[in-house]
Amino acid sequence: MTKFTALLGAALLSLTASNAFAADVTIVKFQSNDCATCVAVDSQLNSALAMVGSQKVEEITIDSSNALKWEVSAHHAFDKNVVPQFNKWVGLTGFAAVVDSKTQRTLGCISDRTDVYKAANFIKKSAGLPHDRAVANRSSEFQCPPTYNVDPGE
Repeated sequence: MTKFTALLGAALLSLTASNAFAADVTIVKFQSNDCATCVAVDSQLNSALAMVGSQKVEEITIDSSNALKWEVSAHHAFDKNVVPQFNKWVGLTGFAAVVDSKTQRTLGCISDRTDVYKAANFIKKSAGLPHDRAVANRSSEFQCPPTYNVDPGE
């Protein structure tokens, strides 16, 4: 009985620990092999995430280069709870969506034209991290592209 109690306690502790370290913000990067701006977005995003440097932010990639990568990306979207963003923009590339991990709400998007410092500041603000209040984070700077996929039933 004590072994069972110890195992149960360890299982509950690991579940609690994994939820305690869950990211507050998920960066969903949309790319494919034939995307002209994806390299620039990837570079800017890597620099911005290096400036953020927090476990409160995680990044996933939605790659629509081919059917296999598309399917793997669908599984990643499901695992990271960003299915609404996947459904809305899969197939459209060259940007990254900043998503609130708890509410699944898209907070804004980062493109190849977004300043790296402002992108890092926006991600920090979205994750509830200390950020530079002097930098304007106007929502117009982080607008997302229009919906790419429309339900044929609508």
